[in-house]
Amino acid sequence: GMTEELIAQHRDDFYKRMIGLSYNEIDSFEPSVKNLHIKSLSQLKESVHIVRHWLSGADGLEATEFRAKHKSWYSKLKSVDGTGIHLRNMDSIEGDTGGTVLCRHSKDGERSIVYLDVGRVYDAIFEIHAVANDHLPRETTKVKCDELYANITDSQVRTFIDTCPVCCSRKIGI
Repeated sequence: GMTEELIAQHRDDFYKRMIGLSYNEIDSFEPSVKNLHIKSLSQLKESVHIVRHWLSGADGLEATEFRAKHKSWYSKLKSVDGTGIHLRNMDSIEGDTGGTVLCRHSKDGERSIVYLDVGRVYDAIFEIHAVANDHLPRETTKVKCDELYANITDSQVRTFIDTCPVCCSRKIGI
């Protein structure tokens, strides 16, 4: 296992390599809207709002006006997943209040998989790679991430494993 201190250092190394900021600075990070795989919590909340009101309209706009206002958002997501964007209610998870989350269907159409905000990417990969499976190889970690999450990329999994102290020590035989 890894100590809390080692996990905190790994989390910081992961985020510094992935977005150029430490984990403590993540709340100030606002990814480009063009980046479809890295989303802030506020961007995901906005997406939930758009999906929730796509057919009815909101913010003083009729449905057609609301959709016109958010057409570029929809176009970007549709091109990624062939749509299937939907909302799901989640139970609370470790200090989170739960609530409605943005999801899409898995590639095989069998499952509803969740979009994660950037601050949760490390913990999601850590749970799959290190906690549940004793430091799986990259390909297996990615396949298992794809079963649960809509926006964890191969690059993120590679960065996670490249910065994983246990995997690094195994590579060099420590």
